[in-house]
Amino acid sequence: MGSMDSMLDLVLGLPEQIVEAVVISERVNFGRPRSFDKLVVAGMGGSGISGDMVRCLFWGDNTMTVLSCRDYNIPAAVTSRTLFVAISYSGNTEETLTAFHQARRRNCRILAITSGGKLGRAAKRAGVPVITVPDGLPPRAAFGYLFVSLLKSLGKLGVCHSYEHDLAEAVGLMAECRSKWLRKARTVAGALLDQLPVVYSTSRLLDAVAERWRCQLNENAKVMCHTNVFPEHNHNEVVGMGSPDFLAKNTIVVGLIDRSTYGRTMLRLGYALDITRNGYAKFLKLKTEGKSSLARMFSLVMLGDLVSVELARLRGVDPMPVARIDELKRRMAKG
Repeated sequence: MGSMDSMLDLVLGLPEQIVEAVVISERVNFGRPRSFDKLVVAGMGGSGISGDMVRCLFWGDNTMTVLSCRDYNIPAAVTSRTLFVAISYSGNTEETLTAFHQARRRNCRILAITSGGKLGRAAKRAGVPVITVPDGLPPRAAFGYLFVSLLKSLGKLGVCHSYEHDLAEAVGLMAECRSKWLRKARTVAGALLDQLPVVYSTSRLLDAVAERWRCQLNENAKVMCHTNVFPEHNHNEVVGMGSPDFLAKNTIVVGLIDRSTYGRTMLRLGYALDITRNGYAKFLKLKTEGKSSLARMFSLVMLGDLVSVELARLRGVDPMPVARIDELKRRMAKG
């Protein structure tokens, strides 16, 4: 089996990965639930997106403040009342390791999610609960393991409800629709070929989903991608759309739409597209499917992942390796 088919199988296997992640998280003893003033999730790249997804999921149904930490230094807001979660699939992400050690000095409650590595060893030495997920995957392809481990651990610690039914719905929806979405992804990828994808979120539920699209297009398809959010777009970016001139005929706008999208935001999207109609080549409207917020998020996550693999296929590039990231790590290791 080639790398193309391997990555495609990993994307299509997301529902099964979620089921396995639920089982894995059930085995971990997190200690007694307690109240926290905020949740901080530290992670980079394909590991860090899980924190952003939780932040977006909580936007409409949880009062917990959620901060994402994508840096070496943790926010000053991290205190002894904070729940700090360090996520590094490899366990060797230097920014996350640095943040983990800083969090320990703040005396906050800490949880680690990893496949092992330095983070796994450091957490065990410190007596920090560790959710150990299966290794051997590209971090971006372990999204189901990492996100669900985070979400289930938050449920056990009393931060949120269990999302048991929502996860079950998401699993069922993806299993039922993945073949249909693959066909749709091939159409979308065809439209994106040799174009600049500009992905807009129209609901706070989908902000992290748009970021997931960008990261997957970057790493799998090896293309640039720009993201922004509505209605903020109307207060700045609308002026610049289509400039420099070469962008106008080489930009595909992808709008991510959910039933939670505010009515006047949809009005703004329509007006903006009309006002800037000479600033892009084509507009693609993609709507979520499913009932629960979680299932709706996953519907566009899987579609975006499939689009990235299919665009890689059309471009004749291997979706698995990330040579430039590997070279950056090699150089950073030298000091």
